Amino acid sequence: KNYNLILTTYGTLRRDVGLLRDFPFDYVILDESQAIKNAATASAKSVRLLRGKHRLAMSGTPIENHLGELWSLFEFLNPGMLGGASLFRNLSGGPATTSEGRQLIAKSVRPFILRRTKGQVAKELPDRVEQTIFCELDEVQRKLYDELRDHYRVALLNRIDEVGLGQSKIQVLEALLRLRQAACHPA
Repeated sequence: KNYNLILTTYGTLRRDVGLLRDFPFDYVILDESQAIKNAATASAKSVRLLRGKHRLAMSGTPIENHLGELWSLFEFLNPGMLGGASLFRNLSGGPATTSEGRQLIAKSVRPFILRRTKGQVAKELPDRVEQTIFCELDEVQRKLYDELRDHYRVALLNRIDEVGLGQSKIQVLEALLRLRQAACHPA
């Protein structure tokens, strides 16, 4: 009560939420709010416990992987606005995904999002230049890469036949990681 402003990190907030949740704030402002994109994390649960008359969330990347991350941000900003997590999942990316569901979500959140492009806020920055440079693997590295690729192809296809793609996602990601590592350096 003796301070006009409290700055904290998500980690410290997780530790001190028991104390901070009892204090009524005028504003609760999240910077880099994509840190609460997963509603089940301790950080997301902690910020939702804070009491504030006004809530703001700032992020350059409010959605990094899938539309479901938006639900966690809005559950902090305006609890209940997007319904329950399971309803939102059905509208945004679940088995019942429809373009109408996505349009409904877009219409619902549009008044709450202020988005600016780089051209609007940083006109002095030059245009991005992309250049693709191909680098061929040498003979030894190519042989190792091809052996790994063939090994993972057989192993993954067998696993997918046995347990399905849904139960094989971690193995697919591991195979991609190992192939990328082999492409970078044989060691």
